[in-house]
Amino acid sequence: MDLNKNQQEMLISMTSKKLGVGEDDLRRELSAGTFDRLLNTLPQNDRQKLTAALSNPATAQAVLSSPQAKALMQKLFGGKK
Repeated sequence: MDLNKNQQEMLISMTSKKLGVGEDDLRRELSAGTFDRLLNTLPQNDRQKLTAALSNPATAQAVLSSPQAKALMQKLFGGKK
């Protein structure tokens, strides 16, 4: 699922507010491929599941392609996904 630039910026803005971190700090973390701030907000069991899922590209793609993920993206960004 590809996000356009406006959708990416909206997601970064919403996430930075939710986590209480600056948008630039979050961008640097994402660019570096680290998600420590996000992971540290999750309970340990959920953190382990997410880490395992994201470390496997096939699993990550399956999760992002799920009807639930598509519905969430549509709700967040509008339009057809």
